[in-house]
Amino acid sequence: MPGTELFDQMELDAVSDVIRRKMVHRYSSHAARKGVYRVSEFEAALAARVGAANALAVCNGTSALFVGLKAMGVGPGDEVITPAFTFIATVEAIAACGAIPVLADIDETLGMCPASVESKISKRTKAIMPVHMFGAATRLEPILELGAKYGIPVVEDSCEVTGGTYRGKALGTFGLWGAYSFDPNKYVTTGEGGALVTNDAELYKKMEYYHDHGHVHRLDIERGAEDKCGLGLNFRMSELEGALGLVALKKMDAAQAMLRRTKRLVLEGVAGTGLTPRPVPDRDGDIATHIVFLLPSAQAAKKLQAVTAECGMPVSIIGENTWHYAKHWKALNELSGTVIGGNTAPSYAPETMAASDAILSRAVFYCPNLRTGDETIEKMIAALKAGAKAAL
Repeated sequence: MPGTELFDQMELDAVSDVIRRKMVHRYSSHAARKGVYRVSEFEAALAARVGAANALAVCNGTSALFVGLKAMGVGPGDEVITPAFTFIATVEAIAACGAIPVLADIDETLGMCPASVESKISKRTKAIMPVHMFGAATRLEPILELGAKYGIPVVEDSCEVTGGTYRGKALGTFGLWGAYSFDPNKYVTTGEGGALVTNDAELYKKMEYYHDHGHVHRLDIERGAEDKCGLGLNFRMSELEGALGLVALKKMDAAQAMLRRTKRLVLEGVAGTGLTPRPVPDRDGDIATHIVFLLPSAQAAKKLQAVTAECGMPVSIIGENTWHYAKHWKALNELSGTVIGGNTAPSYAPETMAASDAILSRAVFYCPNLRTGDETIEKMIAALKAGAKAAL
């Protein structure tokens, strides 16, 4: 589903314009650039699209998560609750703050299980971070209710669902802040890149300062004369990526339509086979990047995988996904049991994720391209039908 499938003359023109003007840095050279700031334009367009007061573009989704956590004061020994089914960047951003990732189980929506989240809350919990995975939302109401009940901010890792919605509102705009990713595998891509959105003006200022060495940005003086509000790091987005982002937002609706058409046809094609689609909390807001089915057992999932492979269209099993499932991340052993900021990190052994494993081991999926042709769709349907007949 990479957005690069849709690259054409629009991207070439956008990037060429930046190169011709020799203005690659998002800040500085105010007089020479004659008021043209592509990253700022991209931020404004993104904020308008998702209905947020502020957007900050950064160099990738990982840095968006890290900057968001740093800006809200997450530090050594704090705990951040997030699901075991996510991308490792979620955990890395928490750990990079000196905080402790606390992994909650998921439910059959593949989002955080509210009961598991509540069981993980402690006096050290600084944030609850749901992750919207594989194109669809986590059930947000119970998570937000827990945040309100315990006075803990909810922040959203929306890196996989740019453009997705929940009850008509953009994912990423429900909590204190939300993060997006525009990496090469996303259908909205700038090559590399990410963004934060928030309605909190003071928090936005902290994010903006921190992401660029603590600089207080002003258009009336040159960069070297700017004040510093404190320490920070460099997570800026370049004007090249900002230009690509403006084009990507223009193509987002068309890209969503392609993905949704593929998913709709596949689901219609396998209706009546006994295959159970993943329960999605809000189907209207699903961006349809993944087509997921839940089988009755891990053995049935394995059988379905084998038969679809024989048909030339093998499904993947999420429980075997080393990219998105914490059970497989041996690097987490570096944190298990360590004392950070006077707080001891929990065990991240596979057995601590048994409830999630019981779901993910029987969850299978396809991840179609944007331009998935009718012939490929028919092959998916035929493979799934054959697999269902053998496995169910």
